[in-house]
Order: sequence, then C-alpha cells, then structure tokens
Amino acid sequence: MKTIDDYMNDPRLLNDPDMAGALEPIREIHAARLMLQDETAGMSGAEKVAFINARGREVLARRGLSSRIVNLSGQGKLKPREPVIQ
Repeated sequence: MKTIDDYMNDPRLLNDPDMAGALEPIREIHAARLMLQDETAGMSGAEKVAFINARGREVLARRGLSSRIVNLSGQGKLKPREPVIQ
C-alpha cells in the first residue's frame, strides 16, 4: 500500500502545472485525494461509503477516540411560515 509520501512524488502530482507553485498542505491534500481515488477505483457508491466510514473509524481508534455516529436526519429542519403582510 502506497503512503502519502509516495503520492507526493507521484508523476500525476509532479507533472501538474497547478501544483508546481502550490503550498505544501495543498499538495498533501491532492496527494490524499489521489490515494483515495486509487484505493476506491472500481467500487460502487455504497462500497465507497463503507470503505471511507471504516477508514474514519480506524483513524479515530488509532488516536484513542470513539466513533459515535449520530443520525440527526429529520431533526432541526425549518418549518415553513405564513408570510407576514403589513
């Protein structure tokens, strides 16, 4: 498995003219995107979601954090009001 450092030296990143003068954090973000694209190539949408969620839980677990997932769907939505005519 390639690391972010491997992707920092990837020809797709090195040969990109927009990345030539980019700051290091921007280059790291693009390297991470390339890594994610390569790792999820050929996966369906549901498989990608499961992969990314599992990866997120792994990252949190490595740092000793719990992965509590909260579902707030349907809560806190604005209710339509009648217009006020003055």
